[in-house]
Amino acid sequence: MEADELGALRFEDPAARRTGLLALRPLDHADTNWWLGVVQHVTLRATGPDTPDEERRAWAELAVTTLETALETGGLDEREVATREAGLSLALPAGHRPESLRPDRVARRCLDLAGLTPAEAAATTWSLRAEDVPVMRKLRRVRIMVVPALALSSQIEDEELRRELDEWQAVVPTLP
Repeated sequence: MEADELGALRFEDPAARRTGLLALRPLDHADTNWWLGVVQHVTLRATGPDTPDEERRAWAELAVTTLETALETGGLDEREVATREAGLSLALPAGHRPESLRPDRVARRCLDLAGLTPAEAAATTWSLRAEDVPVMRKLRRVRIMVVPALALSSQIEDEELRRELDEWQAVVPTLP
C-alpha cells in the first residue's frame, strides 16, 4: 500500500475510490489485516491534528469508502465497520463529517447490530460461572456495539433514538 496512491484516491468520486482501493489490494494478502491497515491510515489522516481542515473531509470520505469496500469484499464484517464508523463520526467535527457518518445514522446501525433491545439485554440473567460463558459472550458482543452508539448520544437529533440510548445507558453497566 502506497500512501501517495491513497492520497490521490481521496480526490476521486466514490466509484473511482472503490476501484482504486481494489486495485491497490494485494491479491495474495487481501485479508482483514490489509483492510485494517488502510482504514487506520486514512482514519488517522481524516482525524489527525496535522491534517489541514480543507483536506479533512476528503480523507473522511475515503475512510468511509474504504470501510464500505472492505465490507463488500468480506475483508471486514458489519460489526467492525459499524464500530469504526462510530469512532470516525465521533472524532470528526460536524462540518467535516460526510453525510453517511451522521451520528443518528451511525448510532442506529450500531444498535441494530447489537441484536437485542435494552429490555431484552436487561432481562438476560448471567453470573460468573462456566455455564454462563456463552451468555456472557453474547452480552459482551451487545456491549461492544452499544457503547459506540452511547458515545454519540450527545449529538443525536432523533428523539426516539435518544430515548433508546437513554434506556441503554441504564443497562450497559450491568452487562459483562
